[in-house]
Amino acid sequence: MKRIQIPKVVASIGAGAIAVLYAHAQTSAPSAAALEPIAFLTAHEWDAKLPDSPEGKKKKIHAQFTWAQNRQAIRISNEFVTDGKASPYIDGLYAWDPQQGVIVFWYVSAEGSLTKGTVKMKDGKLVHEFQETQPDGKTAEFVARVTPRGNEGWDNEIFARKANGLTPLVKVRYQIAK
Repeated sequence: MKRIQIPKVVASIGAGAIAVLYAHAQTSAPSAAALEPIAFLTAHEWDAKLPDSPEGKKKKIHAQFTWAQNRQAIRISNEFVTDGKASPYIDGLYAWDPQQGVIVFWYVSAEGSLTKGTVKMKDGKLVHEFQETQPDGKTAEFVARVTPRGNEGWDNEIFARKANGLTPLVKVRYQIAK
């Protein structure tokens, strides 16, 4: 029978554990750094004024972006506010996808539609390319161009992707919530 030397086994296990911990430390930091292009969203809560309703009610979107505790993702939680009364809009998450080498996002609307897509910086704009899947399974493609405006706000232009190109849908400016 062959004798196994306990100290060698313990040393091998210890070296393996150190290698795993080192590899984890090396791979976790880039995720947080990769989210820097959208990190400004976490600096404040934001409001985007919408056109008044046909009945004259004041409408806006209230947006909140917060870092996850592990700083590897940014949570998004938005609500519609009509004459001061809030109602759920979307909840989701931004994260770094190391396989694709891009920021990805997912969110679910209050009605149950699922939106997922990617974010890339292009010409000073955060270009969101995404697909929305309705509860009935129907899908639509969109592009949003988010343009940071210093520390005071940002613009969001949303376009529907059609066979013949992009069709503008809406443009709103988000400002620090009061």
